Amino acid sequence: MSLVYIGFAPHPPIVIPPIGRGEEKACSITAQGLEKLSEALCATGAEILVCVSPHAPHIRQDPSSGLSLTYLEGIHDTLEGDLGAFNAPQIKYSLKTVPEILEALHRLGAQSVQAPLDHGVMVPLYFLQRAGWQGRLVVLSSPEETPEVWGKKIAQILDTIPARCAILASGDLSHRLKEDGPYGFHPSGPQFDRLIVQGLRTDPSLLPNLPEILVEEAAQCGYMPLLLALGARTGSCQVFSYEGPFGVGYMTAELYRSSPVARYARTCLQHFIEGKPSTVPNDPLLATQKSCFVTLHKDEDLRGCIGTLEPVRETLADEIRSNTLSAATRDPRFPPVQKEELSLITISVDVLGEMEKITDSTELDPYLYGVVVRSQGRTGLLLPRLSGVDSVDEQLAIARQKAGILPGEDIELWRFQVDRYYE
Repeated sequence: MSLVYIGFAPHPPIVIPPIGRGEEKACSITAQGLEKLSEALCATGAEILVCVSPHAPHIRQDPSSGLSLTYLEGIHDTLEGDLGAFNAPQIKYSLKTVPEILEALHRLGAQSVQAPLDHGVMVPLYFLQRAGWQGRLVVLSSPEETPEVWGKKIAQILDTIPARCAILASGDLSHRLKEDGPYGFHPSGPQFDRLIVQGLRTDPSLLPNLPEILVEEAAQCGYMPLLLALGARTGSCQVFSYEGPFGVGYMTAELYRSSPVARYARTCLQHFIEGKPSTVPNDPLLATQKSCFVTLHKDEDLRGCIGTLEPVRETLADEIRSNTLSAATRDPRFPPVQKEELSLITISVDVLGEMEKITDSTELDPYLYGVVVRSQGRTGLLLPRLSGVDSVDEQLAIARQKAGILPGEDIELWRFQVDRYYE
């Protein structure tokens, strides 16, 4: 797959030293978060960046289409801009765009506009280029409707591009965190920011359902870009930083990162079904001896999940190969995966940490720990961070059910953490 990274970045110009002139020290946490995000994106080798900015020009389209989006069309395929509006004209950019992506967006109903780069693009670019990123740029406006639909469509376009691609959603959270902030204080401001940060750390699927009045009262500009990014691809979210020193919430987060661990699972499946070559990537983790679960989804619905509690093979690569084929062909809940389904299936790999025996369910957390329940030779396991499993009681009830352990029966409890990898 060509989409290898998705991130979320704030865009306060004051965080750039030539603009802040000392005041940037008040948002040093944000600067550190932007540096970490930039280093992570660069490490993926992404050559194309699709940046979604709420400050890019927007052309209102037919509301009935539900697909309102604008993209910047550069002069001679080049996008340019500088930060002169913030007294830093020396900070300027000139990047080539990607005509084949723009043409694909146009076919979907997006409209083009010629305009200079805005600060929603240039502030993250400042940190990216300092981290060494050099590549081509596509700039999109923030959609007014159906951001998740646009996210999915953009991901589909990027998956047809031979070069590695990244999406960066640019936006600030609430502008109403303090009385002396841009729009004064409102209780919905800190509440909105708290729900966004907590949602990314626990269950991102909850974020599209925030109350409209809360979103409006928060006076933010990052919600729609964030939803577009989350709609593009599911991943393990990490919040790198959050602060609100000037009455505006600044958050940096990694929303998705492609991993050779999960991509290897796909090559194993393709080798089994299509006969394509399958080689083990040069990744140190795959050479270790660890247990794992391989999970298949089709159109976001579970399509198979098989794993091992403890390593039973020499390497993690061997575990992944065996569990991938078992998830595709031996999960008793589903028929074997067919060749025509491959393009619709997404794969994730959970690499299990050490099992830790616990004495009480208060030591569990469904977002942080998976759980193993045992009783009289019966064992049930449930992975952490599963959509719809929001409490320890739900987690234990499902694990009991999987093991055939009745509610009143005594159980022994273990907990474990996982590293979850996506294609």
